[in-house]
Amino acid sequence: MASVLRELARVARSRLCVLLCGPSGSGKELAARELHRLSGRPGPLVPVNCSAFAETLMESELFGHVKGAYTGALRDRRGAVECAEGGTLLLRVLQEREVQRVGAERARPVDVRFLAASHRSLEALAARGAFRHDLLYRLQGSVLALPGLGERLHEFPYLVPRLVAQVALETGRPAPALQPGLAQALARLAWPGNFRELLHALERALLRCGPGPLEAEHFPELGRAAEPRPTWAEATRAFQRRLLLDTLRRHQFQAAEAARALGLARPALYAAARRLGLDLARERSRPAADAL
Repeated sequence: MASVLRELARVARSRLCVLLCGPSGSGKELAARELHRLSGRPGPLVPVNCSAFAETLMESELFGHVKGAYTGALRDRRGAVECAEGGTLLLRVLQEREVQRVGAERARPVDVRFLAASHRSLEALAARGAFRHDLLYRLQGSVLALPGLGERLHEFPYLVPRLVAQVALETGRPAPALQPGLAQALARLAWPGNFRELLHALERALLRCGPGPLEAEHFPELGRAAEPRPTWAEATRAFQRRLLLDTLRRHQFQAAEAARALGLARPALYAAARRLGLDLARERSRPAADAL
């Protein structure tokens, strides 16, 4: 995340288009607001969700129209791009730094900095023809890939107190103290909805929390049965056990052949089996489908 913030600060004052990538809820619009703040541009940040536009109105919504351009166009109307004059336009798609209102005779240039944000891989979409390559190249002036919350679990002891203070301020109540170890407990959950999901959980917890500290009992998420996450050592042991068993079965439990395939001496293979708690005689007699 620190490298993302450094790159954000580097490109903020340039006119480069910026593409913000990251899973839903990872903070793309927050990053857009920070980039606009650091840009020093005097105009506003205008966020536009192009998926909310009817296809027939897309051009008018983005570029505006003049009076009489179509039935119902009773007056001139600026589009989103002109509304962002001197500022930043946060789009899901974009074209050029000039606009031509629907029904107008000529285009006019606009001083707009473009940001685009997507939770999908635009490279993958372009590869299968679902996104225009030329548009993707225009968007990729600078690409900022925001990590999901699952990649920032180590930051929970610092993130959670700040987020609790933010939520408390928004709800007009004092920020409660945190039960020791609460942030670490929350870091053990998956949070597939990223910051959006975590913020909602904190909001619900604050509603349950009285004048005392915020505790684990205020988070039903912590009480749900969850598949335990293995430690590095546990995962490594499980991988080695599976690899050894699979290799032995592939070679009909001929220890010399299995050891050769694994690049081990035969005594080392027997030692690894003992360390991993494998009874080779018992495993040899078990059906492959029953292997752990």
